[in-house]
Amino acid sequence: MSVHTPGGSKMRLAPACILLVCSLGLGTASSDRTLLQTTSTSNSGVTVVTGASAPSASTGAAATSAVATGAANSPASSPAGPGISPASLSASAGGVPSKVPLVQNAIIISLDGFHSQDLAMYLQVMPNSVMAQLAASGVTYPNAYLPGPSDSFPGILAITTGNNVTATGVFYDDSYARDLYQSGSCTTLGQGTPSGMPGTECAYTEAQDFNIYSLGGIDGVGAFNGPATNVNILGTDYPYAGLNGTAVNPVALPLDAQCNPVHAYQYNKANTIFQAARAAGKTTAWIDKGPYYELVQGPNGNGVMDLYTPEISCSCGNPATGIPDTRIIDGSGVDLSKNLTAVRAYDELHVQALLNQIYGMQSSGRYAQATPNLYGMNMQSVSVGQKYAGYTSASGTFSTGLLTNLNYVDAALGRIVAALAQTNQTKNTALIVTAKHGQQPIYPNATLISPTPIATALAAQNISVAQFTTDDIGLIWLNASSQATAALAYLRTISSNSSYGILAVNPPAYYGLVSNVPGRTPDLVIVPQPGVVYASPTSKKISEHGGLMMSDENVALLVNAPNLSPGSAGSTYSNYVSVSQVACTALSFIGVPCSGLTPGYANPLPGL
Repeated sequence: MSVHTPGGSKMRLAPACILLVCSLGLGTASSDRTLLQTTSTSNSGVTVVTGASAPSASTGAAATSAVATGAANSPASSPAGPGISPASLSASAGGVPSKVPLVQNAIIISLDGFHSQDLAMYLQVMPNSVMAQLAASGVTYPNAYLPGPSDSFPGILAITTGNNVTATGVFYDDSYARDLYQSGSCTTLGQGTPSGMPGTECAYTEAQDFNIYSLGGIDGVGAFNGPATNVNILGTDYPYAGLNGTAVNPVALPLDAQCNPVHAYQYNKANTIFQAARAAGKTTAWIDKGPYYELVQGPNGNGVMDLYTPEISCSCGNPATGIPDTRIIDGSGVDLSKNLTAVRAYDELHVQALLNQIYGMQSSGRYAQATPNLYGMNMQSVSVGQKYAGYTSASGTFSTGLLTNLNYVDAALGRIVAALAQTNQTKNTALIVTAKHGQQPIYPNATLISPTPIATALAAQNISVAQFTTDDIGLIWLNASSQATAALAYLRTISSNSSYGILAVNPPAYYGLVSNVPGRTPDLVIVPQPGVVYASPTSKKISEHGGLMMSDENVALLVNAPNLSPGSAGSTYSNYVSVSQVACTALSFIGVPCSGLTPGYANPLPGL
């Protein structure tokens, strides 16, 4: 079977092997254990507001042993293990919801990888920064947690649906569905019935672009010297480029029982804030890191009116400058996702698109349009800085490379704030800064262990695995779920062998990772030993995301808005909240009822 490796390359394994998603990340136990304490410290001059108590994770040695060997595996009776995020056990909202002030527009910015700890450290290191100014007049949430797992897809859906895997059915950008069929199973899309049996990998990655080496996912598309990858331009200028005008190749998608390709937005089963906003007559836009982020459209496929999604995972940077170039479509350029300079140039596309929207233009700057009511973007500079420069201490001291990228992000936020002021929108715009995932390890670098031996060991026990998705987590889907008990017992037996890097193996229910969407829930969840990442030992990454540890899920959350309630401006709400609460908060800011979201969504944030 094929193995998905970072950068989208594929390699073949012997038949006994299984599908692996080989990326990496994890944090040290010590830094994860102290994260809650570190990030709950208030900054000088900032009021601390308390609410419901923050949940805590056990750190006892006895607890570690119990989880690693499989003893006492009820969430109610035993801890999850050292450093496991409380959000992994519960995605419920924290605190009493605020009466959110009403504004005209709301902007959400995801600084991928940006820990709560990073925000606290940056405010300390850069007290005159834009982030410090936003914190001084906004509300900071140091104990904000994403629901697990911390992959980009579940993370962005937490932010934009207010839900978790229970409602969305999306466990990872590369996961498995028992009711869908492999791409290529139908002679003609939309006609007939698929060949073979149901059950397939569902990989919503750069592999689905029309051209994986192109900035826009299709030749000549993606920067401002060509049409942007969005609905209202591509649908007209490139009508052949996929359903709903995105640059996703439908031939590469999994199929339903009627041979219809299943796009990422259809794979997600929960309504998004963009759907809810449009239903209420509001305008919407979003900017993210690849065409497959059509995910945010919502199940009806048309939630976002202006979707700009240039591809981060392409080797299309100018070799001399790193600047993305739509003319480089053969993979000969700099990989934007693996270079500190190139990723800043890539993020600049996002920033410029957002500025275009603030100034009353469509994201590419080619058409006039009113500033959207609900919009925002993703930025990658922090994430890439963490993966290829990292930190110099367990307390989260930034390396020079990471600090350089953080300073770029801060300056970009300053340009956004300045544009709002210049267009007289400061008093009617709310700004939410958060992250769709954290990153591990903080320090030192990860210990990289190939997950292949685990796959081989299961195969030797005649346990048939359909898919094994790994980063700083292992999600296992078996061909026959009836083998789950045997697989669990066997993996716990071999977990004492440190070469496998296993801390704990449990059913997904143990971590609250069970979906109401049939056929989506994995059979087993592996949590690696602290510091271990399941990835090729030759990988150059030093951190990654996807797992359940605190540094995966405890991310920055800062809300700045006009007309906050008395005492809220400049405050720190120090107790537990869920990042899922961002969704209903953003809708409430612009006067849209949260009832348009799928039931189960989290309430608005407290403390506003």
